[in-house]
Amino acid sequence: MRRACVVSTAGTGEGKTLVALALTHALAADGYDVAPFKVGPDFIDAKLYEQSCGQRARNLDLWLDGETRVLTELQRAHERGAAIVLEGMMGLHDGDDEGATSTAHIAAAADIPVVLVIDGWRVSQTAAAIALGCASMAPRVHLLGVILNRCGGASHADAVRRACANVGIELLATLPYDATWTMPERHLGLDVRNTTPMRTAIEAAAEILRRQIDLRAIFGEPQPSSPHAGPPVHGPTIAHADDDALWFTYPQTLEALRAAGANCVAFSPLRDASLPPNTAGVWLGGGYPEAHGAALARNVTLRREIATLAAEGAPIYAECGGMMYLAQELETPDGCFPMVGALRGRTSIASPALHIGYRKARATRDSVLDDAGTAFHAYEFHYATGALDELPAYECETDRGAWRPNILASFLHRRFFVGDATIARFVERARR
Repeated sequence: MRRACVVSTAGTGEGKTLVALALTHALAADGYDVAPFKVGPDFIDAKLYEQSCGQRARNLDLWLDGETRVLTELQRAHERGAAIVLEGMMGLHDGDDEGATSTAHIAAAADIPVVLVIDGWRVSQTAAAIALGCASMAPRVHLLGVILNRCGGASHADAVRRACANVGIELLATLPYDATWTMPERHLGLDVRNTTPMRTAIEAAAEILRRQIDLRAIFGEPQPSSPHAGPPVHGPTIAHADDDALWFTYPQTLEALRAAGANCVAFSPLRDASLPPNTAGVWLGGGYPEAHGAALARNVTLRREIATLAAEGAPIYAECGGMMYLAQELETPDGCFPMVGALRGRTSIASPALHIGYRKARATRDSVLDDAGTAFHAYEFHYATGALDELPAYECETDRGAWRPNILASFLHRRFFVGDATIARFVERARR
């Protein structure tokens, strides 16, 4: 696939996120229509691309989505002429036990060349051996070259360049060590709220990459985006949360809702006094409600409106932080705060306990999304616990969620796409 590259590493913490963000920033500054992607289910890194190129990255996950959907997403961006930058997950070949869910698998299946980021702080000529090993492990993976991060200077760069050249690998660029280039973190990954140091690092790294890499040789000439307005939507209004407290909703989910006839309108649980006019259903993604407990509690009118809508039977779907917001109370280290109260019981993050991993689940009964018995793949990543007095929504090895005739909530994150029967079912419920 032309006009595309995968940014990966041999392991975590090497600098691939900084390089991918800087590369998309450089492309956007040069007038390209940039299509950022992130391998894996991580919402947090995906949001960072709003700062670098103006739009959230689209997640691609072989285990959750399957290869066909992953390739379809990439092909759509390719057909519109976008410059595709795909940030890998963990190391290039890391994935399930067979490596079938790795970044390398996607790169090979989509025929996208790989830029390997190597942290130069701990290696010199050995960087060539690392790159050669990564390139040789999967013959279908084409290594475009290496970017040496945290380079120690000109002599360091020359040593690595010669070593790479000796094994037929190009050193594409080097980025210096700079203590001010910080990527602030919090307990669920990079801190998307702390934008100033990130932006400084992204912009500085982007300018360096623009000087060293011929972007046109990789991505062709810039082809600015030409968005086309879709037909007007006259279906039910689905209000979806999107602010600093709750924003973990995949772009594909909103596309699926719109394709099913929904009028998707964003609202802020933190700031808006009411839901969008004529709201017929509510979609609550995950986020950081625990970081905004007091502010969410103060917005009494909105909480009451959502509770009333729930009591009247409007369909509501909530994932992770969204479920925490729907409960009666949210316990945090700063205190216990009243939430919407559409679900009986409380959730807590007062004693954090990590729950992370892919999950297989099955619907226990008919819901606003599923027929009873429907099986699906999901992802779980949170530190909170729940004590909800509701019927279980799912059979699952970890979280069983909460069910009511018009409410479906759990700690599980699910993937939805255009044409999914689950989405059509939710929208149809909102029409009633």
